[in-house]
Amino acid sequence: MPTISQRIASAFAVLRGGYGDITAMAKDRERSRQSLYREAEKIVVAVEGSATDARIEDLRRQLADREAENRALRGRLERAVEITRDTQEEFAAVAQAEGVSLGVARRLLSVVAGSKPVPSAATLGRATLEAGQHAGALLEVLDEAARPRVEQAAADEIFSYRSPACARNWRT
Repeated sequence: MPTISQRIASAFAVLRGGYGDITAMAKDRERSRQSLYREAEKIVVAVEGSATDARIEDLRRQLADREAENRALRGRLERAVEITRDTQEEFAAVAQAEGVSLGVARRLLSVVAGSKPVPSAATLGRATLEAGQHAGALLEVLDEAARPRVEQAAADEIFSYRSPACARNWRT
């Protein structure tokens, strides 16, 4: 590989040298004249800077594209929800509380989870049962604290329960 000074000398000989200078230089270096011409062309391109400018402009464009992509991905990340095991269990418990069956909740969860595996309906059922037991214990404590303040209360079962005798009376 020729040194920088040899390359510059080759370029000078090609661009400003006299008759026979290139042949003599090629003979001294034991190289072909064509290799000296190629070397001179590379020096001219490097000095001119057009290739470097084009490369810099291309790199700037690539950087701008990556920055735009990065901003878009950060925006998506801000709106993203990580689908963890706890999130799946919470989803199932809320679905059950809203009256959605575990099978339907599982299918809806698979849409949200994408390629991430979704637990079986039985696994989700065990999670909602556990959540219900925790909530039941909490409700007992809250019930004890609230009971002295209640002046009038009615349980939902009184209004929604239909006994067979009641049903007969409604038909007539």
